[in-house]
Amino acid sequence: MNKLKVAAYCRVSTDMEDQLHSLSAQIKYFTEYISGHEDYELIEVYYDEGITGTSVKKRDGFNRMISDCENGIIDLILTKEVSRFARNTVDTLCFTRKLSSLGIGVIFMTDGIDTRDKDGELRLTIMASIAQEESRKVSERVKWGIRRKMENGWVYGYSRMLGFRTENGVLQIVPEEAEIVKRIFNSYVYEGKGCHTIANELNAAGLLSVNGKMWREDGVCRILKNDKYVGDLTQWKHYSTDFLTKKVVQNNGDNPDAPLITLQDHHEGIVSRELWDMAQKQIFERGQLARQGRKYSKHYWYSSKVFCGKCGYSYNVSGKNTKIKRSLRCVNRAKYGENHRIDANGAEVGCDNKSINENVLAFCMKYILEKIQISRSEIVEQLLSEIKAIQQNEPTVNTEHLRAEIDKLTRKKHKAIDLMLEELITKDDLREQTEFYDSEIAKLTEEIALGQDVNSAHKKQLDGIKNYISQVNATVGMDTNSTKIYGELLKKVIVHNEGTTDFYLNCVPFGFRMTYHLHRYNRGHQLDVFVDNCEVIY
Repeated sequence: MNKLKVAAYCRVSTDMEDQLHSLSAQIKYFTEYISGHEDYELIEVYYDEGITGTSVKKRDGFNRMISDCENGIIDLILTKEVSRFARNTVDTLCFTRKLSSLGIGVIFMTDGIDTRDKDGELRLTIMASIAQEESRKVSERVKWGIRRKMENGWVYGYSRMLGFRTENGVLQIVPEEAEIVKRIFNSYVYEGKGCHTIANELNAAGLLSVNGKMWREDGVCRILKNDKYVGDLTQWKHYSTDFLTKKVVQNNGDNPDAPLITLQDHHEGIVSRELWDMAQKQIFERGQLARQGRKYSKHYWYSSKVFCGKCGYSYNVSGKNTKIKRSLRCVNRAKYGENHRIDANGAEVGCDNKSINENVLAFCMKYILEKIQISRSEIVEQLLSEIKAIQQNEPTVNTEHLRAEIDKLTRKKHKAIDLMLEELITKDDLREQTEFYDSEIAKLTEEIALGQDVNSAHKKQLDGIKNYISQVNATVGMDTNSTKIYGELLKKVIVHNEGTTDFYLNCVPFGFRMTYHLHRYNRGHQLDVFVDNCEVIY
């Protein structure tokens, strides 16, 4: 007697332990079932694990089975149900028709469908359509659930990224890696280094990426653009166009069904908001220069930090490139002249602000740094008083009593359901009470959220001031003649006019307004700076 050469196909869509157990049970069942029929010859039980059924492209077991069918190795295929064979109607009909043309039937055991029967294809079409629609509904439900969790701050993916680890949807800082992140941002913003240079320096220092590999330029660039490092969270940056093709595209924020989900101040950041903003500004400016065919360069300790107090434009180096003659000039004045006017496009152009010599900037920085060192105790005392004021005026909000009240209302809600089940109150009474409890719980939940926001802002204020204290104390013993230190400390300079300039540093939460006059001699080749006043400004 010629036996039918029979194969079976199984599939589970995830690699979870319970699903894998289900797969092993299916393989065992089909092996015993086929072996138990005298007229069947078991060829193989083909299977795929952790693979979706909406497409056959990545289903190696399925594709190998089809190939064996084409080679005449199989006469009949058994499978549990239509949804295990495929959740795509087109694929299901396409492959069953292809197999029928080869004289091979498919039996869907749970659904009771045999493609060798006359009405087999009709019944299969109906069941395949139902399976596809169910797959679509599951996809929508999963997508909806993920979106809600994202909106509530749950972090998806990123189980391991430099400076952070994700555990149960929460980002946690890894201190030793956070220092590398800070180094990257400081090198880029304050030292003017490019991503290629930073990557080389990290490699030279023996510092590896989070994956234990050598640093590359693109890896540094991704860190500089990742808003998680400032405490923000942007998710759903990529999405699948539909549940069948699973084609993944970049999310530009123009699809209302898959919006970018951004939460500001979602978690504790590694770099300050100010440093982050400066990095993004420089990324944009350097990109513009690259598009214009020009190379970004930051030769000087004050590059990209000096601005005009009259028009807001930046100051760039102009004139002779020697230290004695090197001056910075308002870009607006250099490009449009000193006469302020409105151009043909309606923009204000022209500026009459004066240039400023590099030696003046260096002299002022030296003066300010020495002033901070001398007045360190007074500055620290003032910052400590600010901490005390914050703690007195903005006490931490205790939300424990609100949570206790929510638990109390929830218990009452459950008790009301029990009363309705015992027919002690009507369904209308239950609905009315439930609506009241839900309303009160919503109000309390909102109060808790507001309290958490206050606590978070309070903590950030205190941490910021403590950081300033640490930086002020660190100025002790600093070389007041080092332009490298000037570059690290300097945040921004605003030139109001010749003789009045504001300096803002990273180490203190206030600025210094320097009023001075100049004395030029030796035919203008040398100058002395005489400080008239140094005023603290906020």
